[in-house]
Amino acid sequence: MSRADARAPARPDQSAQPERIVGAQPGKLGKMRPQELALRFAFGASISVVAGLVSLAWGPRAGGMFLAFPAILPATLTLIEKKEGTDEARHDVAGAFLGAFGLVAFGAVTVWALHRMAVGVALAAAAASWAVVASGLYLLTEWARRWLSGGEGGGARRPAPD
Repeated sequence: MSRADARAPARPDQSAQPERIVGAQPGKLGKMRPQELALRFAFGASISVVAGLVSLAWGPRAGGMFLAFPAILPATLTLIEKKEGTDEARHDVAGAFLGAFGLVAFGAVTVWALHRMAVGVALAAAAASWAVVASGLYLLTEWARRWLSGGEGGGARRPAPD
């Protein structure tokens, strides 16, 4: 132990409380300003309008490609980066990336299932595949992040070397 460590005040053990893997913070909804909500809705609406115009000009397949664009992601990332910092925005990008894999699963199951079963059942199966793929990838990446950082269950951290 160094002298600086000996003089430093004792810090509470950060590893005592497990790190949550999944969570929600509904209290943050009340802190959003109307301008922020308007920006998100404007981004979403403009992407939808562009998709509609592309569909009119080049057909539904081309327009459908634009509908796959995450309409409010740019606005959301901008607001998160401004209010909570770049690291929080990076976490949202990672979540959107994993969600995109879930969307691919949704599309693949939809294409396969619509030829074999009723529409409602096909869409329910596609939604389930999206949830399983997106959640599974999220949990896998969280496990890998914790494992690589030396965490042992619940977000424990490897002690710093002396």
